[in-house]
Amino acid sequence: MPGIVKAIPPSSRCDVGHFKTKTEKSVFFVPRFQNRHMFLCERGLTLAELLLTVALFSVLLSIAIPNWSTLTPGYQLDSAARQVATDLQSARNRAIAQYRRYRVVSVTSTAYNVEREQMPGGSYVVFTGPKALPSGITSSFDNTPVFQTRGNVSPGATVTLTNSKGQTRQVEVSQSGKIEIQ
Repeated sequence: MPGIVKAIPPSSRCDVGHFKTKTEKSVFFVPRFQNRHMFLCERGLTLAELLLTVALFSVLLSIAIPNWSTLTPGYQLDSAARQVATDLQSARNRAIAQYRRYRVVSVTSTAYNVEREQMPGGSYVVFTGPKALPSGITSSFDNTPVFQTRGNVSPGATVTLTNSKGQTRQVEVSQSGKIEIQ
């Protein structure tokens, strides 16, 4: 009978059956779910394998956690430097766009304000702030950078950031208004 498929028995209980058609001499594979021994062939994890995997994972985790805690202060320092540099650049951009002077003022060793000039030659008001630095980070400003309406700074300033391990990063503001993290 053409089109009828006859099964060739598998060589073992877990092999996938092979079939040939009488008209064509081709071989194709039948998916596993069509095998009548499906439940005998499925494999899982034993309790011993599962416990061994959990034990290895816990050993690797116990090694990684102490190393991570030593890296965290450095990451916080880099984050604080990017935060200060972003706020300085934002103050510069606002001074140019709004034609008003802006300045960044240290409030405490862990916070600062961005202030805007009310009227030309007038007093300053808090624009944003106080902005807190990440925990464990302290700052010191050598000057208060005032961004002029053309983007330049008078006077130039350096903000030094220090973490709990004594590492430092400096954010420098040149008189031309260029802001760099060092």
